Amino acid sequence: MRHTDPRPKPRGRLLAFALALVALVPAAVRAESTPPVAEKQDSFETRAHGAVRTQDVGTLLAPFINSCGGEMRELDRARCRSTTSYLRKKLPQQTFLAESNDPAAIEVSGYDGAAKGYHLSLAGCIACSEPMPIGSHREPRFVTLATPDKSAATLAAGVPVSKSTVAFDDFAAAKHWAEMEKPFLRAEFLFQPQAEGSDFTVGMAPGIALKLVGARVYNRCTGEILVSKPPSTGFADRPPVGHEDPACSRAGQPQPMSDEELAADRRPEELSKAAINEVMEKIRPKFYDCYQQFHIPGALVLSYVVGGNGTVQSVQVGSTFAGTPTGTCAMEVAKEMRFPAFKHERQDFKYLFFLRRS
Repeated sequence: MRHTDPRPKPRGRLLAFALALVALVPAAVRAESTPPVAEKQDSFETRAHGAVRTQDVGTLLAPFINSCGGEMRELDRARCRSTTSYLRKKLPQQTFLAESNDPAAIEVSGYDGAAKGYHLSLAGCIACSEPMPIGSHREPRFVTLATPDKSAATLAAGVPVSKSTVAFDDFAAAKHWAEMEKPFLRAEFLFQPQAEGSDFTVGMAPGIALKLVGARVYNRCTGEILVSKPPSTGFADRPPVGHEDPACSRAGQPQPMSDEELAADRRPEELSKAAINEVMEKIRPKFYDCYQQFHIPGALVLSYVVGGNGTVQSVQVGSTFAGTPTGTCAMEVAKEMRFPAFKHERQDFKYLFFLRRS
């Protein structure tokens, strides 16, 4: 006579969760076997080396909230606890890469005539607008890239990452950008789960804070980087040929280059003096504004490191204004500059302005 076990057997969600956990284990183990790389200048790409791309943050965070209780057989409960304990230990050692689809992650202001452009704010939001279902029981949690400031007006305002300005030569160019490129902006985050101290509440709603490793805003159609902390040295990944988003083509966005186009790449090997001068002359009035604030004349020397995609990776102010209010003002202006793209990975140069009465 066959005897049946009266205890309920785990099915459905538990089985799916178990499979998801098994899928995560190789990702964590891969990090241990990744050979060390030679030390390089800090960049988004350097920090992303060995990172595991994920599109399912909810499953990734399941081990940090699931308790392995409920209707489980003792053997299943023991296996669940063992696997969960392992993942809670291993996952915080691995860096993950995820794109945020939360509209709260990127905020673009209306047109600012004084700045001749838009102010762009990046918030550490994976799920700030509404909770994300996590784990086998799909428990709702807000997910951020830092423990939020509870005094902030909104959850997104409580986890700021960066603020910058996207400036243009004229209003027509700014309007074109707002209509043709702004809709395709996406936030991308490098992060590590945290085993302890990651829980928070917003009102009565629970949340989980991740450890931020890197963040950037990019155009998903062109791969152009607008904001990056730390600086990016290249372009973001774009859909491969044959898998382009039709919306990009309809909006007049350039698609990834074919082999023929790559062969005919006309970018210069490095920035010419003329190209540098052209960019610096456009920004000269803003440096003069720094002088107008503090009225300290002198030679302003700026030492730049510019990535091949044209973004400023680092900038230092010379000894004359280092550590002064004028130097701090000039540093903020210098960080917002954008140069033409070139083929070398990066380029160093110095530029001199004389701050004085015009």
